[in-house]
Amino acid sequence: MLKFGTSGIRDITKNLIKDHVATQIAEALSKAGWKELSLGRDGRTGSDKLMNEFVKAFPGTIHNLGITTTPDIVAQNGLAVMITASHNPYQYCGFKIYLNHFEQKTLDIPPVPVYHKWDLLPKDIVIDCANGALGHKLHSLGFTNIVNYKGEINEGCGVTHPEFLTKYCQDNKLEIAFSVDGDADRCLVYLHDRILTGEETCLIIAKLLKLNKIVVDETINSGLGNSIELVRCKVGAKNVVDAMRANHLVFGGEKSGHYYLDANMGDSDAIDTIILIAKAYHEIGLDGMLKIIKSYHSYFEFYRNVKLTDLPANYEEVLANFVLPKGMRKVIRKSGTEPLLRIMLEGKKEKVVMKAWQTLSAQLNLK
Repeated sequence: MLKFGTSGIRDITKNLIKDHVATQIAEALSKAGWKELSLGRDGRTGSDKLMNEFVKAFPGTIHNLGITTTPDIVAQNGLAVMITASHNPYQYCGFKIYLNHFEQKTLDIPPVPVYHKWDLLPKDIVIDCANGALGHKLHSLGFTNIVNYKGEINEGCGVTHPEFLTKYCQDNKLEIAFSVDGDADRCLVYLHDRILTGEETCLIIAKLLKLNKIVVDETINSGLGNSIELVRCKVGAKNVVDAMRANHLVFGGEKSGHYYLDANMGDSDAIDTIILIAKAYHEIGLDGMLKIIKSYHSYFEFYRNVKLTDLPANYEEVLANFVLPKGMRKVIRKSGTEPLLRIMLEGKKEKVVMKAWQTLSAQLNLK
């Protein structure tokens, strides 16, 4: 069974190859009338076979970008296909399909100025490339301060394994470094002695850009709202970008490490985040960045991922009827890439939040 995530299709790579999914997608796009598209892959094992099969099956014109990042694919006009499973383990692969028009006159928010990103990326900044697409790109451009660029994608490294970057920075006495996922649309920031939270990264970017209001997804801690005005939306790139456009805002962020700096492009780009945070580091220094972070005070959060098979048949009814104590907030959603129900409870007091969880878990018959 194919897994339809928040963007595209994902499954074990050998299943995709066995079921000729690349051929099915290529033929479907052709039948839908598409005669031209851009194509790229993140470099994980098996992505080359899927790309070759797709190329053979699509009768139209293909602009093949080879190993590249998802943001590079999103930047292409027209139809674009990215072969990736993003942050998923190396045994997985999949397809992200984008349709970009870039009709600037239809968008009434300013676009990010055009610049050559690779020229602005400081070469002294260390990046854990998760053995993915960004590592291939930076290595080809002569960057030397990159780690994890030629092994199995996401294996023990990248944004899904922040412990690697933490240890690497501590062992090498680094004040700042970055980590991305396989297709480089997510980013984590290590600063001083730890990995920053999504809220802290959002706040640094907002302050650097002198913003009074930003878009955030529903999982962002409410404590951030005491430092900057928040416009909330559901999780997912489309939801964040739509909210940015609807509210005429130039920045949006998700707790997962997706940061959106150009609603005209429609996706997050780790390189944008790295350039901005590195710029802040060089301009205001470590002390200046720590001062910004100290102004943020989080509320207590409780997280639990529950297998759908462990839930009772009436779990949706239970969740719908569950009433939170005053002042608390909940975010309960199905994972886009795994058979899990993600539960988050948030409140100012830990005791109140944990009591609410005990009540909910009892109603769901969870151990």
